[in-house]
Amino acid sequence: MDSGEQRGPDGGPPRGRFTIVYLIHEAFRRDLARLSSAVRGPRVDQQRARRLSAHWEFINDQLHHHHEVEDASLWPLVRPKLSGRNDELAVLSEMEAQHITLVPQCEAIGVGFSSFATKPNEHAGAELGDELDSLASQLESHLNDEEVRCFPVIDQALSVEEFESFGKATAKAVGIRGSARFFPWIFDGADAVERNAVLRMPPPPVRVLCRYVWEPRYDRTVATLWAS
Repeated sequence: MDSGEQRGPDGGPPRGRFTIVYLIHEAFRRDLARLSSAVRGPRVDQQRARRLSAHWEFINDQLHHHHEVEDASLWPLVRPKLSGRNDELAVLSEMEAQHITLVPQCEAIGVGFSSFATKPNEHAGAELGDELDSLASQLESHLNDEEVRCFPVIDQALSVEEFESFGKATAKAVGIRGSARFFPWIFDGADAVERNAVLRMPPPPVRVLCRYVWEPRYDRTVATLWAS
């Protein structure tokens, strides 16, 4: 990011406390599109099909974890602050309901990838690509809903300290092993201000490992994963 990039009013990233959530959302959008394109490619061999299947498993795990954290930890933190505010409480309930509707489609894609990884061919790749596009469209609607309707509710309900506490607890739950893949994945394509703001959340060793070990390893991996 160049030095002329705008920052938020406090000198931080323009998207403020929701920066990490935006980066996670953008990573889902980005990689579902990449997967759809990759499985449709000509002459996908079994080795590459298996690598794409493994990456789908990672994406699916991240999506499940992301929604589980919101349902089990974030909404219960927000709901007590919204007593009597039925319209805003309804937004949280809608987010939970949308999470549930995504599960069957993710499961179907998992089955499709299992078949594709065993016997890749252009017909199977096209069908799997259509399923990925359908999920991407449904997820896009949910993520937009969350960003436009739910973020303002959270912003009003939680203090800076409460939100930071939630973020740090979430980062801690990811652990070192999970962080080794999670942070480089969400930093793929992110600008420097947002990357650095998010990296202030975990302890200093994570920042060093991310810069000098995890991100270079991630870059080498995705360079060959998405190559046609």
